[in-house]
Amino acid sequence: MNTPTPTDGGSNFLYRCSSCRLTDLKQRPQIDFEIDFYERILNRDPQYVEVLVRLGELFAEKGWQRRTLQVDLRLAVLRPHDPFVIYNLACSHAALHHVDDAMRELRRAVELGFNDYRQLMIDPDLASLRLTHEFVNFARELQHPADVETRLV
Repeated sequence: MNTPTPTDGGSNFLYRCSSCRLTDLKQRPQIDFEIDFYERILNRDPQYVEVLVRLGELFAEKGWQRRTLQVDLRLAVLRPHDPFVIYNLACSHAALHHVDDAMRELRRAVELGFNDYRQLMIDPDLASLRLTHEFVNFARELQHPADVETRLV
């Protein structure tokens, strides 16, 4: 990255990049700009949770499932008791057909307080799980729990 140079002796700077051309930059999709931007922030602060969340969303939007999983694993370390973080981790595992890991994390998300039963049933990331006996039994348990505290609304 080039160092900014003062253009008017004041605080305004002109950024010069010898390896970039404006026509090349204009052809680049917005999502690629955002990914690059957020990755640069993470290089400076690898524990910036909000940036990790957004980067995970962008990777998922691009269909980069392995990179999404990497982000979700990092978030799970930073926020191990957040049911939504763990739910997203389950979704990332399921999208990669890691059925055992996905079910383990899905159960953990529910134990931590994830309670959106409808989302479990329609989330496209969980499609690979819905055909398994383990998921069917899990969903049945959630619909008719023996313990009211585990009921999903």
